[in-house]
Amino acid sequence: MEIKAKVMAMVVFAGVALSFQAHAQSCCPSGGHGVPAATGLGESAPRAANLATDSAWRIYEFQRDGVTYLQINDATGVVRAAVGRINETLWVLPMGKDVTRVSLSATPAAPGRVVYQTGDFVVWLRSDAKGDAWVVTSRD
Repeated sequence: MEIKAKVMAMVVFAGVALSFQAHAQSCCPSGGHGVPAATGLGESAPRAANLATDSAWRIYEFQRDGVTYLQINDATGVVRAAVGRINETLWVLPMGKDVTRVSLSATPAAPGRVVYQTGDFVVWLRSDAKGDAWVVTSRD
C-alpha cells in the first residue's frame, strides 16, 4: 500500500510539473521567458494602440522575436498595408488593399505628408487620382 501511495504521489508531481511547462509554452513562443507573442497583425481592429498622427488613419506596431511589424489601416478598419523590419532591413508584407502601392525608400521621391513617425519608421502618405500610396522609411 505504501508503494502505491509513493507511485501515485510521483505521478501527480510529474503531471503538475508538465502542466506548468505546457502553460508556459502556450503563453510565449520562447518557453515562458520574455514578451508574450504579439497578436492582431492583419486584423481590422487589433488590440494595439493607434499610433497615427493623422486621425484618418490607424497605424499599429507589433514586435515579436526581434521583428517589428507596422500595419496601416484606414478609419473604417480596412487593412491598407503592412511592413516588417529587422535592424535596417524593411520589407512589404503581402497584405492590404494598397500592397502594390507601398514603396520602401530612403526619402520619398514626391512630396507627401507624414502620418506616423517613431524611432523605427516614418510613414509618408501620397494621394493622387490612382489612390493612396505609401512610402515607409527606416528612421535612424
